[in-house]
Amino acid sequence: MSAFIKDIFSLPETLRRAIDTYPIDSILAIKDMILEEKFDRIILSGMGASMYAVMPVSIHLSGLRIPVYSINAAELYYYTNSQIGNRTLLWLNSQSGKSIEIINLIESFKLNPPKTVIASVNDGNSPLAKAANYSLLINAGHESIVSVKTYCNMLAINLMAALQINGMDIKQLQQQLNMVADQLQQFLEGWESKISLLDGLLGDFRTLFILGRGTSMGSAEYGALVCKESVRCAFDGIHSADFRHGPLELVQPDLSAIMLAGHPLTKQININLAKDIKNYGGQVVWIDSEENKDLPTFKLPFVENWTSPFFEMIVMQLLSVVMARRKGIEPGDSRQINKITTKE
Repeated sequence: MSAFIKDIFSLPETLRRAIDTYPIDSILAIKDMILEEKFDRIILSGMGASMYAVMPVSIHLSGLRIPVYSINAAELYYYTNSQIGNRTLLWLNSQSGKSIEIINLIESFKLNPPKTVIASVNDGNSPLAKAANYSLLINAGHESIVSVKTYCNMLAINLMAALQINGMDIKQLQQQLNMVADQLQQFLEGWESKISLLDGLLGDFRTLFILGRGTSMGSAEYGALVCKESVRCAFDGIHSADFRHGPLELVQPDLSAIMLAGHPLTKQININLAKDIKNYGGQVVWIDSEENKDLPTFKLPFVENWTSPFFEMIVMQLLSVVMARRKGIEPGDSRQINKITTKE
């Protein structure tokens, strides 16, 4: 068993650690500052998988009375740094807390300091953790190069924080996430059957898109990234609405699309697109907690809407293992990348 797969199997335990160490008091303090109108905006930022873990968080925070922005840390440093002001709540996400883009931002604080910095980070001794006013430690522990445990716990800490800020009861949130950890464990007990099922549903293809929207968009981007870095498959994660604006022309029998059902608000729109892809000759794998009689379905456990990214995440990891077996390679065996990106 590769280190990558061992990380996947440790997810239930890793997630429970995030739940148990969640910094309730820090988030209460941040919530109070928001209610007292100490901030004029919230900016969420990160790189790679850490940035994709931000995507559902920005949606959950969008109901606040102040603007919420999410932007890649490199873009924030070079092009939109002027958006950081003395009333900004800057929420930086970085597994290592010392990737080059994060270091650049920390240096920029000397001339352009935000009012408050939150750091969602795995290394409590990192430059980011030390520069932050509030460090939200994700406590994912050591992992291989591919973000598995850190992505899971970054999601967990950030989502609980966003929902607590929005007024949800933290004890209820923790209870629901503990149920997710139990369901993940049950899911992993049927690992080989899940691999066979997904492999069969995918069929033969040359091109694969992972489609989502809303809180599922981060899962689509994460899935494409994991497959690129763990098994060197150039899959594309794309917003399902954007897929109609051009990429739909690519559909033919050697194209497959993994469609994340997502939130009930837009689920039927996603179903319509999935059916069109199928009618135009492409292949579709529908990812949902309910069977769809018209679409080949990979069923997930039934969960609260806000927790669905955790099961979308594990399907993306499962996809990478399917592709590793098809290619006859070890998943997560990197050639050119390192765990921490220190060069621009």
